[in-house]
Amino acid sequence: MSFKTKEPSSYIDQLTWLRGAAAFFVIVSHTIRATEVKYSLNDEISSFFLLSLFDLGSFGVVLFFALSGCTLYISNWDKVGYKDLPLFYIKRFFRIWPAFVVSLAVYIGFGFIFSALYVDPQGHWVEKQFLSQYSIYDIFSYLSFTFNITGPAGLFNNAYWSLPVEFQYYIIFPIIVASLRYGIVGPIVLGAVLYLLPNFIAYSFSAKSVFTLAFSFCGGVLVGYVYKETELRIKPWLGVILFIALLSSVIAIAHSYITLPDIPVVSGKSNWYGGIAVITVLVVLLTKINFSHRTEKFLKHYGTISYSTYLYHNLFIAIAVLFIIRFEIYDSSLRLLITFFFTLITSYLFATVSYRYIEKPSIEFCRSLIKKQSKKK
Repeated sequence: MSFKTKEPSSYIDQLTWLRGAAAFFVIVSHTIRATEVKYSLNDEISSFFLLSLFDLGSFGVVLFFALSGCTLYISNWDKVGYKDLPLFYIKRFFRIWPAFVVSLAVYIGFGFIFSALYVDPQGHWVEKQFLSQYSIYDIFSYLSFTFNITGPAGLFNNAYWSLPVEFQYYIIFPIIVASLRYGIVGPIVLGAVLYLLPNFIAYSFSAKSVFTLAFSFCGGVLVGYVYKETELRIKPWLGVILFIALLSSVIAIAHSYITLPDIPVVSGKSNWYGGIAVITVLVVLLTKINFSHRTEKFLKHYGTISYSTYLYHNLFIAIAVLFIIRFEIYDSSLRLLITFFFTLITSYLFATVSYRYIEKPSIEFCRSLIKKQSKKK
């Protein structure tokens, strides 16, 4: 480790490729979930060891939460005061809601196509999100990011579950920042309190993850605080070694290659994923890893479009499933590889379009709106 002059704020671009890696893990996991079942009697169960090693979707999601907390703090630590708070929420709204609404419309429309072509429902993972019945009230629950409280979860796109959770973390973000008045203890205590809170609430949430995973978001804020307040940096060679070690530990936990210690309260894979995710964000943020120009350009782009990739990958998994059913592809490895590469490529292309024509214009519109309001003041 070394101490040196802080890099400019653009240094947080170092986290962009890590966001892309998180999206990649989710795609791998959902691809495997979609092809590890039989759609016909002749189907062989998918198996491809190298790809299955990166079946780390649960880790990918908590990594998103940790990254979100970190980047939010670095860019907004001084913008969550009483007067600035409305602008903070407006920016977060325009960052995630417009792209989500468009994707929701796409999934609702595709649901009619899927139900017409998928002729033999068997209750598999991929079909539930398109074949489940829903009401207008359910649509409003999704549009308002409250369905993790009101239910039902798993409609339209089962990857949506994390979106209301993250949006609710935005709501408590100013509280987390305020807790830093007490130093690093603040976010740690707050994360612990939120983790334990469901044990004292009588109301039954359809998903308690907004509490049990909050420590990963709080940890991300803490990482951002450490980055802003210190000049601690990690040598590239050490950072690479630490990153590989952390990823290896996640793989070992995910595939039960190691036995986790039975520790009260913190036992469970999701808790270990959250802790490792926070440490991973810290290591990557403090390490300036040099890639070739082309590699860096690709990784930064993939990270930039990771939100739209996350939104749309299940759409292309479903299309791939319809394809392998229609053309009677039974071979295990072929089913998996077709679904994986089709999803990886098409979601990349579609996400690029979504970012250019939906996400980016929404962000720019919000900026212009805030600029106009500032001029009026």
